[in-house]
Amino acid sequence: MRCRLGPGVVDNSPVQFGKDSLGHNKGMASRPSPAQRQAVKNFCNLTRTNEKIAIACLSRVGYNIEAAIEHYYQNQHHYVDQNQGGQDDARMKKLFERYANDPKDNLPDRIGPNGVCRLLADLRLDAEDRKVLILAYKMNAEVMCEFSWAEWKKGLQDLRVDSVDALRSRLDEIDEGLRESNQFKPLYQFTFTYGKKAGQRNLDLEVAIIYWKILFKDQFALLPMWEEFMTSEYGKAVTKDTWNLLFDFAASIKADLTNYDDV
Repeated sequence: MRCRLGPGVVDNSPVQFGKDSLGHNKGMASRPSPAQRQAVKNFCNLTRTNEKIAIACLSRVGYNIEAAIEHYYQNQHHYVDQNQGGQDDARMKKLFERYANDPKDNLPDRIGPNGVCRLLADLRLDAEDRKVLILAYKMNAEVMCEFSWAEWKKGLQDLRVDSVDALRSRLDEIDEGLRESNQFKPLYQFTFTYGKKAGQRNLDLEVAIIYWKILFKDQFALLPMWEEFMTSEYGKAVTKDTWNLLFDFAASIKADLTNYDDV
């Protein structure tokens, strides 16, 4: 998932912070327009970042807020140092150690499946709750049901939390109204990679259907029709193109298909 700056031009590199020769913040004109100021405010509210990061990301993509948010979530690791929200490293580490190194997992310095189960119990989350995917996405987890310390720290810093109660509240906040936010698309795209088995190019159909139900919940009336088509007609592992196709379809098609010919 990358931000396009123009036809055939893609740039995922982070903006360098600092001052230009006139002493202005790089990435923003000295007199931002009202629309630009509103875009900065909206970016900060949606991503819970600071103004400096908002300006850097927005100026990278011509103040297109959707593209700026995609750029930020694709390159979050570059912005961690500029987005510290007062989290206590010691508290984050202590919380990590509460779930890491479970003897049943035998995964040194990692939170494994049994540790994740204990974490979900403390968060009062079912394994098939969409907030579990949001958590994995925020951690940018590479392996299902596992978190390294680096992933854990990055995720908590991004979420601006350092306790179970704060994490639970933040996940609730993100999940509420997720379909209407700019975070749903990157979460959806993350899930395809997260759900694949190691070495596989495509996502198993059975797994894809489970994740579609989790991601869309009851907010996509045509999902049962899509599931029936995929199982009876498609009948094979889901490619990335097919995965992304459903997102675009769900975002544009009305439940009664009255605008199908217009899309």
